[in-house]
Amino acid sequence: MSGDVGGDPPCWSHLPDGHADPAPADQPSGAVVVDLGTTDTRGPAGVVWNLPHSGDLDANLVRLHADGVISAHVNDDVDVLLSVIAGRGEVSIDGITHELRSDIVALVPKGARREIRAGADGITYLSIHRRRPPLAVDTTPRDRSDP
Repeated sequence: MSGDVGGDPPCWSHLPDGHADPAPADQPSGAVVVDLGTTDTRGPAGVVWNLPHSGDLDANLVRLHADGVISAHVNDDVDVLLSVIAGRGEVSIDGITHELRSDIVALVPKGARREIRAGADGITYLSIHRRRPPLAVDTTPRDRSDP
């Protein structure tokens, strides 16, 4: 992916309903408790789980295979917190490279250019941010003479 289009593809991906465990009977309505250790991360790279979109917070569990890359881009809408669940890699934030592994979180401020690279064994991480409004598509009819 190239250009400053705001957010990486995993942030835009939404899996079909049913990927989050329903709240147990002893949880308040709207609560979500998920054992991410049971999420199958062996399949294709990309979003393997996402938080239901009913509140103010978005979270995506992203899997990159060995040496996989999310190309450099800028997100102008929200700060993003990255938290590694498994594997290793690195994140470049405005040209400065930082290690990603368990026990490390990285805050990527809105407006910063970021790129994520998986290590030799791949990486699985949470991308957590304030909920964004849906992407708007301009459907205004254009005069065909406009270039």
